[in-house]
Amino acid sequence: MTAELPDFVALKMRYDNESFPTGARAELRRVAEPDDVALTPALYRLFPGQKPNERHWRVAYLLPCCEHAAKAKSLGAQLAEANVAEARVLQVARAHAPLDMVQLRRLLAHVGPTVDWSEFGRMVWYWNDRAKRQLVEDFYIARFNPAKGDKK
Repeated sequence: MTAELPDFVALKMRYDNESFPTGARAELRRVAEPDDVALTPALYRLFPGQKPNERHWRVAYLLPCCEHAAKAKSLGAQLAEANVAEARVLQVARAHAPLDMVQLRRLLAHVGPTVDWSEFGRMVWYWNDRAKRQLVEDFYIARFNPAKGDKK
């Protein structure tokens, strides 16, 4: 079994491509929880010839929620710019699986960010306390940036 990271940008392109069935895209949009992704044929279309695990499920779960742009700002910075309440960001960071992913997906649906999938995909792939801390740090650094005029 290979421990290599998937090409997240290529995955997003495959998902957005016209050749990826519309029904499969709809399946991923309708899934309620990350674990439910394992029971959708769309997962196996995204990762052909592989035996997807929880990391694959998380990526597939969030794939419909964000567009891609190279060099996009971090998700935390985009949440700060969208004036998302800090309580909601902290709620995601403090929650345990699978609730953390469900809450993150709700935030993404609310904000509709355009992320750099090479970075965002890596964060989701390794989703852990460190990734959550990075999300919170990016949020607060952008939120309280003195260059923006948020001085006390």
